[in-house]
Amino acid sequence: MLIETTLLRAVLNATVAAASLAIISPCAGAAETSPLQFSVERSAAAPAPVAVRQIRLNALPDASAADMAARPQFRVGPLTGASAEVFAERKALAAKGGAPAPRAQPDGSATVRPPVERPAGIAPASAPIQTSFAGNTEKDCARAAPSDQALAVGDGSEPILQVNQDCVSVWSPSGTRLLGPKTLQAFAGLPASAYVFDPRALYDWHNHRFILAFGDSDLVGSSYYDIAVSQSDDPTGLWSVWRFPTPSQSQVLNDFIRLGQDRQGVYIASNLFPMMGSCCGSFLWEEWVLLPKSQLYSGGPLSYWYLSGIQAYNQYTDSTQPVNVWSPYDNPRAEFLVGSFNMNYGGGNCVTGCGNLLNWAISNQFGWLNGNLYPPVVSAWVSGSFTYYLPPNASQPGAPNSIDTLDTRITGQATYNSGFLYAALTTADNSWSDIQSYRIAPMLGNEDPNCAGAFAGDCPRMIGALTVDSKYISGNGNFYYYPTPQSDLEGNVTVVYNFSGPSCANCFPSVGYVTERVTQPNQTFYDNGQLFGTGAARYLQPAWGRYTAAAAAKLGYGTGGVDTPGIWVAGAFAKPDGSWATQIGYTGFTTPNQP
Repeated sequence: MLIETTLLRAVLNATVAAASLAIISPCAGAAETSPLQFSVERSAAAPAPVAVRQIRLNALPDASAADMAARPQFRVGPLTGASAEVFAERKALAAKGGAPAPRAQPDGSATVRPPVERPAGIAPASAPIQTSFAGNTEKDCARAAPSDQALAVGDGSEPILQVNQDCVSVWSPSGTRLLGPKTLQAFAGLPASAYVFDPRALYDWHNHRFILAFGDSDLVGSSYYDIAVSQSDDPTGLWSVWRFPTPSQSQVLNDFIRLGQDRQGVYIASNLFPMMGSCCGSFLWEEWVLLPKSQLYSGGPLSYWYLSGIQAYNQYTDSTQPVNVWSPYDNPRAEFLVGSFNMNYGGGNCVTGCGNLLNWAISNQFGWLNGNLYPPVVSAWVSGSFTYYLPPNASQPGAPNSIDTLDTRITGQATYNSGFLYAALTTADNSWSDIQSYRIAPMLGNEDPNCAGAFAGDCPRMIGALTVDSKYISGNGNFYYYPTPQSDLEGNVTVVYNFSGPSCANCFPSVGYVTERVTQPNQTFYDNGQLFGTGAARYLQPAWGRYTAAAAAKLGYGTGGVDTPGIWVAGAFAKPDGSWATQIGYTGFTTPNQP
């Protein structure tokens, strides 16, 4: 079992001092990178090992009508760090067009076409969808909203694990439902009435395991993390499941769960809010939990480290995404995290604009070096970015600004591939919302001098981070929101997103994607992408799904069985009855003449 150490504060303080060599404003874009003034208030080991449960997913009963009736219909988060009234005021300002006019397109014009339903047939264009099928629906998920997306794709027979709120299904690559829908409540051993939220899923290509994380809470005084790993590459079979309370603070809601992994561990993050009355009080801080894979995959009791109270420029950060090191050929020397300035910056939620991205590295993740105890070493750097702004809520026909686009946080999964980080966020141009996608090159030094007693290379620290590419899609009267980028093994990138607009064809809430070759020029998409799940009616429930999902495929799937790596994507669209449904699709570059 790991234990807390008195060396911790000295290591963290020294690391902070080393990172504070220069300060730049978080509210101004930067063409170059700079060290980041940061601090971590607390870091310690788990107070006690967490017991494990073993379940077989295919042995759990399918969701019944009684289960659906008992499951909560309300959703609390994601919380924004501002009161509902203040956040609404900020959103109203965004809808009036406080952000700059749209940047020019690659051809010099400001005209932007909405995405199309199928390949336009005119080059250049995004790679076509090779297969697409219907996924979970609102009916499957007890009419719960929003439809947050979790997607993980295996590398054996390539089963697809999909989770939306509290419903779990497994699909074949051709769209046959192999299992489900099951409930997350049954998965976690909770009553059907338990409040569960924010599912995230990954696949470990190196160890051939599925990883699933979500939160649960009584919304009174207790909140928990639920983490599960499959014991094989078959997600319908045996899983190990752990459940433990928020370690850095009790009586809080662990809002907006995030999930990442590398060869050494699995990483969970959340934003903490105190439970007060009907929930919740002002934002406290974010919490990062470091879980060793050696214990997760052995299926026994689990010990872990946690860090919380992370600050940048003397303000608490939020919504930082631990990255998914998904390729079986990558083994970086640290776990990376990437975030944007958000709740406490730029007038609050970046309503007056924020610039730059926050890049973090955690080395010596599990506290041991050469038989001696040393805590995790945190380092950070800031990389340049176009200025981003709080986006206005999205419009749909007959309902202006009726779909919540949240704030400037990175909502979808961030990933690492072959030395680069990939992340995306929603921003604003004039009175509509855009998406901004980033490729960042992090740089690590050979040894952290503050890692006392370690050998060279044991504690690499971040000594730079460069935004090497930043691509955007401008709505120009329409709305793009909730992007998630995913690269393939070559470095080609697919970005899945939601789309809607006030008056164009196919303008009801839809899900689309755009692709880019690794050789494509910087700061350009060739087009605005394609829709693969087209909305058919107005959606007026309080909450739309706050993140889409994407997952790399190890082997090609689709036309002719082409053995070319591609990307699976998933997102929600509005059905004719106004409820949400999801679509799962596969795309990729299969011929050299695709742009």
